[in-house]
Amino acid sequence: MSVNQKSGHGTLIAVQLTPGGAFTDIAELGDVTPPELMRNEFDGTTQNEDIDSYTLGVLRRGLFSTTGNAWVPDNNTHDHLTGVQKLLKDNTMTGWRITYPQVVPSLTWIMSGQVKKFQTKAPVDGRLTFDLDIRLSGKMNVGAVVFG
Repeated sequence: MSVNQKSGHGTLIAVQLTPGGAFTDIAELGDVTPPELMRNEFDGTTQNEDIDSYTLGVLRRGLFSTTGNAWVPDNNTHDHLTGVQKLLKDNTMTGWRITYPQVVPSLTWIMSGQVKKFQTKAPVDGRLTFDLDIRLSGKMNVGAVVFG
């Protein structure tokens, strides 16, 4: 067993409910899926080469998504008055933060983005939950390092 393994438990997502304002932790989170970091590849092989050649494009991010262990419709981070539903309705570009507390010292990603999807689930037998997708845009900080 590796002593270097870290738990994902305790990872937090915070949002600036008002752009440029204080970060507020989103309540009742379940699994957090930070955005994939990748580059598109382009085949640059020429007729006089006997093996393939590639170049990579700009740095890209996939969706930033999370599931809510519970949807609390009257919670200020979930609701339609001040929370992520309002950010979706208003198409607001705002700040997002992921904090990995199990890393020493704790690692923080800070980025800007918009709520792409907020989907609630109301099962016949079970708790209210939600799925949240954020489309990131522009530069981001991973720790003290700027990406972009």
